[in-house]
Amino acid sequence: MTSGPGDAVVEDQEEPPAPAEGTLAHQILYGSATDVKLRAQEWASLCSRDLAQALLVVLDLTLALSGLPGAVTPEDLEAEPALLVIRLPDWVRSQHLDPTIYPICPSPHSSAQSRKSISNLENFLRHGISEQNGAALLDSHLVTSLSRWLLVLHAAAIRSVRHVSTIAALSVAEALGHQYHALSRSHETLSRQLQTVTGNVTARQEAQLKRDVGACFSHAREMSRARNQLLETIVPLRSRDISEVIRVYTLSQVDRLMKVDPEMYLQNKWTARVFLMVHDPHVEVRLKALSVIMQWFLPDKKKSAAVREHLGQFAKNCLPHLVERVGDVEPRVAQMALRCLRQKDLAENLKSEEFELVVNLVIGSRDMAVREEAALFVNTHVFQDPGICSKERSKKRGRDGGGGGDQRDKDHGRDEEDDWQADPQQELYNSEVAISMLIEYIDEYMKDRLRICERLVGAFWPRSPALSHWSTMVNLCMVGEGAQRVGQTPITSRQRLCLLYVMEAAVRRADDEVRTARPSEKDNAATRMNEACMHIIPEIPRLMDLCRPEEEQFLLLTHVCKMLVEYAVQSAQSQVLVNSKVLCQGLRKAIEDLSPMETMKNSADSLLALARCFEEAKNTFLDLSKEVHRACSNILEDEKVKDRFQELRPVMSRFLVLANRGIDTSFGSMPMVRRMLKLLHERVELMKEKRKQGEDIKDEPPSTPRREEAGPARKRRRQQALPAPAPQAPDVRLTLQLLEAVILSVMWHVRTTYWVQSQGNSEEGRRNAENQVSEMLQGFSELAALRAELPRMMSEVRHCCAELVESDLSPYVQFHAYSAYMTLIQLCVGVSETLSLEVDEKGRPVRAGWGRTYEVTIPKAHLEALYKYLNHLYIRVTEADITEGVSFNAEGHRILPYSIYPAPSQNIMTSVRYLTLRTMQTPGTDPEVSGLVLRPEPADELLFAVLASRCILESELQDVYTGPLGLLLLTQCEKARPKPLREVAMGLLRRLREHSKMSEDYGEHFYAMQQEAIEGLFRCSGHEAALSLSLSFTKLWGFKASEWLERPLYVVLREAILSCVTPDRSRLELLDAYVPWIKSGFVKDIRCKEIAEELVRQLKAVGGDENMPPVERMLRKLQHLQV
Repeated sequence: MTSGPGDAVVEDQEEPPAPAEGTLAHQILYGSATDVKLRAQEWASLCSRDLAQALLVVLDLTLALSGLPGAVTPEDLEAEPALLVIRLPDWVRSQHLDPTIYPICPSPHSSAQSRKSISNLENFLRHGISEQNGAALLDSHLVTSLSRWLLVLHAAAIRSVRHVSTIAALSVAEALGHQYHALSRSHETLSRQLQTVTGNVTARQEAQLKRDVGACFSHAREMSRARNQLLETIVPLRSRDISEVIRVYTLSQVDRLMKVDPEMYLQNKWTARVFLMVHDPHVEVRLKALSVIMQWFLPDKKKSAAVREHLGQFAKNCLPHLVERVGDVEPRVAQMALRCLRQKDLAENLKSEEFELVVNLVIGSRDMAVREEAALFVNTHVFQDPGICSKERSKKRGRDGGGGGDQRDKDHGRDEEDDWQADPQQELYNSEVAISMLIEYIDEYMKDRLRICERLVGAFWPRSPALSHWSTMVNLCMVGEGAQRVGQTPITSRQRLCLLYVMEAAVRRADDEVRTARPSEKDNAATRMNEACMHIIPEIPRLMDLCRPEEEQFLLLTHVCKMLVEYAVQSAQSQVLVNSKVLCQGLRKAIEDLSPMETMKNSADSLLALARCFEEAKNTFLDLSKEVHRACSNILEDEKVKDRFQELRPVMSRFLVLANRGIDTSFGSMPMVRRMLKLLHERVELMKEKRKQGEDIKDEPPSTPRREEAGPARKRRRQQALPAPAPQAPDVRLTLQLLEAVILSVMWHVRTTYWVQSQGNSEEGRRNAENQVSEMLQGFSELAALRAELPRMMSEVRHCCAELVESDLSPYVQFHAYSAYMTLIQLCVGVSETLSLEVDEKGRPVRAGWGRTYEVTIPKAHLEALYKYLNHLYIRVTEADITEGVSFNAEGHRILPYSIYPAPSQNIMTSVRYLTLRTMQTPGTDPEVSGLVLRPEPADELLFAVLASRCILESELQDVYTGPLGLLLLTQCEKARPKPLREVAMGLLRRLREHSKMSEDYGEHFYAMQQEAIEGLFRCSGHEAALSLSLSFTKLWGFKASEWLERPLYVVLREAILSCVTPDRSRLELLDAYVPWIKSGFVKDIRCKEIAEELVRQLKAVGGDENMPPVERMLRKLQHLQV
């Protein structure tokens, strides 16, 4: 936009220009309350002398604060107000003003100043009108003139004018209300005087008194009419204003006026107006409306009985709408709605279903603040007094010591927490009552949702001291148990389960606070956790004996034990007296029993933590590992191992738990690993046979139509047609266990060997390392044999994983094998500077290559298996139509809990691990046949595809991320693919782009991979999909070309365009996919000319025509850049 010499263009201003110092507008914006009051008195005096000038002062002030100084003139007072409002937009444009920026406009950096200015404007008008006599005010026609202008200005098209006019109008209405009450009081006084003096004064005096009463009544009625006219005209319109700032202010003023004049509560037009605004589209308006409604129902002795009765009736009508607000999309609004419903008059009128809806928000809401507010509702209206939350301390406490402070405490009373600190017996009683009420609530309202009990504990945690009274929880767990508790009624198993859920969640919260608390809160958090260790750990053995028969109880208890023991070992402040022998025996028994793997894991972690401090725990862990090793070897060495699969599964569970926690449970035994591989190969053969049978059935020609048969006869026929039972092989559960055990064992072997090899050339250092390794192997194997067999073993394991990926029918086994293969590849790359884990055709370790590193390769057969599996995942994602209706979060996987699973943990359970454990622990003798193994949901399919793709993106082996797997991943950049999958593919493209900065060869490779991906998609899906993929690629290139990529792009683009011209002309449509590659600045004009000439020559050589649509579009693009 251009401007002339006389134009003044206002750029984007952060603040409007300040009024001239000394003016009334300047005083309103920056003056003190005293200065404003003095100016109001001056204005009141002016009203009695010059009404027109006084009116002009108010109007000029209103428009100046609206950002329109000088908009009103004395001549405008003689015309209609509407004429000024009509010409204001044109006047603003002629003055080049920006009406969106005005002095009292609220903004984040000047909100305090804006509030002060608004308050000064309100006080100016209120004081100015209140300083005058009510009768004189009406007689001077100031009220009429002022109302006449304000009733028009508030409807102006300019927001700033509407805003300031609304402030002025409602302030005048409030001042007129004060005048009305003053006149009403005068009328009542004169009426009483008239009744008192009747017959005692002369007739003339009595007539004068009657005239005064009538005049006062008339003035009060006129004042009330003027006030109501302002309110009834402005409030309905401005409460629906397009600006949320004006709506909020209008609502605030209505609340203020109702407090000043309680009779307004009895008029539905005002209460309903406030109530309707709880549905306002803006958050701040809804918040303010709910806050106002909450104030109505607070205990207030000043409200009359009629007002309280009217509000009670109003509450019954508005409750459903208030309950609806607790589900608001904005957590602050939901929190305020709950705070409102917490008021006694509202809560008592809730229907049963509404009450349960509010109560269930303690666990149902995703927002922590909403859950905490719902917890206060439950504490007030569900629990018996005084509830389980401590009362807030009084802010006015005695500062003087000695008797003065004690006397003040006696006067004001002590809160519940003070009583607990003063009386230990009362503390014990109160905490028992509080926890018992909480258990009853959980049992009544949570039913089968105990798994999310942590939400309930988190909601009550900041305000309920009972949740950290650990000794009370332990005592309640053991009520009625043991010789010392004879005669006491024991709690039920269900109640103990609820209590353990609460204890586990509370300990987890306390442990988390120790790590995340602010420095000022660290000491309190540590003290709370130390007390938990002191009261719970000594009782763990007895609690284990008590909870062992119940799976859920025992799992929760072992997790509590794990958290406390690990903290006690790591914390220097924690001093706990513990019988290590008894505790180690209990933990060992927990691992040896037929327990879930989560229980074993928690127990193993506790045992490992204790091993840092107690030799007894270290010996126990080592003895247990050797016992598990022997048991596993005995079963695997048995010739009838297939008949002992049910016995092998729990042993393998212990094997995996211990191997994952901190010890090589195979102890370097290669024969054990090979026996596991043998069972996995049997699984492979079984799956190949089943796949072959499935293909034979699919390829069988259709038979002649058969006649309908009865149900039993048809069932017998199907049974007779079934193939003979296949040889026994591990089911999906045991297969996952064996595969993980093999991978863990090999990784332990690599780690051990690498550690010895990395000791350098020092003979003494290597000898010490070998001695330590020999001690770790415990005589089950020798380091030399382990080192010699390791490359061959790695090759066998990778081959087995590839076969499982290719042949297995279980998606869980396939993904586990794929992930294991990619992990082993990463491991081989990581140790390639020291160890060779590759073998040649004769099974010998390969020699070191360039730079003294060992080459890592992927056999062609393995690569084909991985490629087919990854392609199958992408096809499954397409078939399931996952692009719509499936929520997916790369940071976490939302699942529906069942019973206690997924087991509570300290944020270490991953999505894939949960799915794997769920499959491993599926009940039944043959879950695959019975259908107990759940098929992956669409979200699970997408999860597998995303994680499999990330294995490629994060791989350090060039054959993976730049080979066929990388090419296949790049095809997922296409716009129609699911967003999570597309983001991984785009991440690989960015990685290749970063590599292209190293050299021109890498640059050519960057574009060549995109070309191959486009051509591959063209062959499979046609030119439209290829064009879409090409557009996705070019978006990542950006708008500015990189100099080092100009020549590589030319080389690849030239080859790609010329390759589209073939004798059969079948690839000409592919030219459209390369049109987006020709961008200004990316390819030089002279190179575009060369490409165009070569394209024409080659096209003529095959008998083509330049006018063919794809060729014409390509040539037009190339020639356009030349121009």
